[in-house]
Amino acid sequence: MDEVDDILINNQVVDDEEDDEEMLSGLENDSKQDLEGNDDGGEDEEDDDDDDEDDDDDEDEREEDDEQEDDDGEDDAARMDKTATPTNGHQHDEQKAAAAAAAAGGAGDSGDAVTKIGSEDVKLSDVDGGVGSREASSSTHEASANGEVYEYYKHMLHAAQIADSYNIYPTAAIPIQTHVNALAVSRGLKYLFLGGSDGYIRKYDLLNTLEGKLSLTILQKHSLAESIQNAGILQSYWENEIPQKKSEMKLSANKTDYEPKVSPVHSLEVQSECLFILSGLQNGGITMQGVRYMEGSIAHYFKGRNGHTQIVNILRLNGQEDRFLSGSWDKRLLEWDLQTGDIVNEFKKSRSELSSLEMRPLYSSVDVSGNVNSGKENENADDDMDSLFGDEDEDEKQDAGNEPVEAGDGSNGEENKEQISEESLNIVYDESVFMTSGLNGSVHIWDRRMTQSPALSLERGAGVPPWCLSACWGVDGDHVYAGRRNACVEQFDLKMPSKPIHNLKLPSISGPVSCVKAMPNNKHLLCASRDNIRLYNVEIAVDASNSTTKSSKVPFLIVPGHHGGIISNLYLDPTSRFIISTSGNRGWQGNSTDTTLIYDIDLE
Repeated sequence: MDEVDDILINNQVVDDEEDDEEMLSGLENDSKQDLEGNDDGGEDEEDDDDDDEDDDDDEDEREEDDEQEDDDGEDDAARMDKTATPTNGHQHDEQKAAAAAAAAGGAGDSGDAVTKIGSEDVKLSDVDGGVGSREASSSTHEASANGEVYEYYKHMLHAAQIADSYNIYPTAAIPIQTHVNALAVSRGLKYLFLGGSDGYIRKYDLLNTLEGKLSLTILQKHSLAESIQNAGILQSYWENEIPQKKSEMKLSANKTDYEPKVSPVHSLEVQSECLFILSGLQNGGITMQGVRYMEGSIAHYFKGRNGHTQIVNILRLNGQEDRFLSGSWDKRLLEWDLQTGDIVNEFKKSRSELSSLEMRPLYSSVDVSGNVNSGKENENADDDMDSLFGDEDEDEKQDAGNEPVEAGDGSNGEENKEQISEESLNIVYDESVFMTSGLNGSVHIWDRRMTQSPALSLERGAGVPPWCLSACWGVDGDHVYAGRRNACVEQFDLKMPSKPIHNLKLPSISGPVSCVKAMPNNKHLLCASRDNIRLYNVEIAVDASNSTTKSSKVPFLIVPGHHGGIISNLYLDPTSRFIISTSGNRGWQGNSTDTTLIYDIDLE
């Protein structure tokens, strides 16, 4: 503040000196005019001239006073607008307000400082100050807008959590003549990224697609549901290129162009602000590609000596977006540091090709840190050619003395945690625990603090084939749902992980369950099969299985839109307003519908 006072005093002195110089120059001019008048005319003319000059001086003084009053009024209005504090005598308060406004506007030392010393108005850096005030107002407006969006997200999520049921219907379709193996969505549903087996990454304007800015043609929608009217708005696309050495490149005749080596896209993960996107390659590499800047260009190649050697089909960023997890067909699970590009953790004893990975939700009452799995894995777990109906004696080998897992103290007292991140607008997860599923039917619970082995291994029940393409957490974080090959979904309770507590059966004609996704009310489950997507009511199914009489209620509803292909991904919006489904075999087996569908959700 002393520096500001010195500047203000100096400026005042300068202004006073300038006023004195103007006054002296005016007197000199008057004296010159008087001398000229004496030479030309006599005393009468001199008197007349003096009278006229006095009148002119009076008028000039009145005009200057009026201008000064107008300037004072404008300055006072400006001070009231910028500081919202009185300006009569509160010098320190005005200086603090001006400094705060400059700091908020990002103008630094050149911010606008308007204060009043005595009867003089002093402005510091008028031009820079105006810019700083505009920046401050814009940043304040942006912060308030982000806060409103964040509050809206929390409100919608709460409404979805207390809903009794959901009405899901498709509204938009994106025809793609290839298997779509991966998808990623940026912050606030701004962009949708799809990765296909043809080796291209496609970027769509998701918000305008949801608003119906582009309609499907008649030929495109003749085989779709009647509610599907909107088409996806494609913004750009680029090749999923594999970095090559100069010695491996096929150069053109002029040796300036080369033929890129393209890999099918098996996994995608985008940064929330679209600064970069991660893509899994067929050779085991992972590329970081630009999105907002230098779109499609490779910024870094995660391979190294100890990287993956086969297809990378799982990529998950952490909440801070400074690390990510990767899973591959080489049965390895790695954690990478985005700052250094190195492997920081390797989770061992994963004996199968990984098919899915999910972080545990908040508020779980089960502590898995002290429950390292000590039992032996099924010796035939790696054999993917087991009987289609599984081993009948497998369930008889369960350890009868396996005690339930006790609730830990680490998850208690988390009622104040927010379920949606204000920065990324994504669901906040408990990143210390996550789950993976494998093609051999295994479902593992991992603790990031213990990398030598899984904390829990959930064994499939009797008569269940060794196959699992998808598994998900329940909303409470205490239950796990695993989709199986024989048209059923197994429900596990982490408090008693020795065997499944329920077997949710679908019609046998539906085929293998390729995707499962839990809804936020903890009552419903999305189950995707070859024929349809079903909204399964878990409570009705459990009540029917526990009842001795046959129930007349159907435990599921069919979601219209999808039919006839393998569902590769199900994406649920953080506010549970939309669902996105993609079709593709992910490199294994099955056909595709060549259509990505977007569904609206109405709460009931």
